[in-house]
Amino acid sequence: MVTIIVHCPRCQSDRVYRHGKTPAGHVRYRCPASPHIFQLTYTYEARKPGVKDKIVEMAFNGSGVRDTARVLNIGINTVLRTPKKLTPRQVTSQQVVLDDVALICELDEQWSFVGNKSNRHWLWYAFDTKRKRVVAYTFGPRTDATCRQLLALLSPFQIGFITSDDWGSYAREVPAEKHLAGKIFTQRIERNNLTLRTRLKRLARKTICFSRSVLLHEKVIGAFIEMYHFN
Repeated sequence: MVTIIVHCPRCQSDRVYRHGKTPAGHVRYRCPASPHIFQLTYTYEARKPGVKDKIVEMAFNGSGVRDTARVLNIGINTVLRTPKKLTPRQVTSQQVVLDDVALICELDEQWSFVGNKSNRHWLWYAFDTKRKRVVAYTFGPRTDATCRQLLALLSPFQIGFITSDDWGSYAREVPAEKHLAGKIFTQRIERNNLTLRTRLKRLARKTICFSRSVLLHEKVIGAFIEMYHFN
């Protein structure tokens, strides 16, 4: 006879007891310490612990919605609902300056599709050249107003210089005494653009796997930036 000790997935306590069965016949357990009711087996794969984390992780590694649904053996609607619950922040909360050393940021914008290939959606962000991390980002059209939104997100930081390409919005909105323009000054952020397009399928240009909704598009990209740059 084999005895299996059941631990609560929330608090890891072994003081659990049986709490009836589900309509599908699976045994339920109750933990009085949490309190928490859980199962060890599920009929639907998406209910298993860790599946929702795998959905997000696959989105961060170049998998589309249907790719994820096939691999995890779950429904497409489950894959779509999971990233919608993410709440990424637009600005890092980390200390990004050392003592009196001013921050040097590279600014750039990159486009992708939302809905159809005639509807471009732009990601604008600032890249810390010293620590090779994104400092802040925003979404919007390729206009001066979106450039001002990004600069407003950078206002809490001590900025020494801002470098960018020759796009006119930067010349008009960034103070001339802090601005350096030219492709030679944006090599690091251009390299990060390649990383974003490689890791996130939604940012690939030559593909049919672009986002169908602005909300899902922005949350997946924002959550990726928060996980790999802000944390």
